[in-house]
Amino acid sequence: MSIVKQTVYIANQSKQNDLKKLLFTHLLNIKKFNGCLNYEVYEADDELEFLVYEEWASEEAIANYKQSQEYEKFMGLKKVLVRREEILPSF
Repeated sequence: MSIVKQTVYIANQSKQNDLKKLLFTHLLNIKKFNGCLNYEVYEADDELEFLVYEEWASEEAIANYKQSQEYEKFMGLKKVLVRREEILPSF
């Protein structure tokens, strides 16, 4: 059974284009990651809010990803771009 994760990101004022670029660039990289079944980015009408939908093969796949350089890079870059982050319940 796969695991679905959803995260809402609210961009810092005037950083929405940078966050959008980061999320869509990350989309291209993470889809190649072993165990990632799906990764989608949705942009709200106000252009400050983004929903990231992730589907993983297992908890182990998520844990392996979180130990990768790609994850560390993403986490470092998003710190200055995100005002608020809300992780929705996984299912």
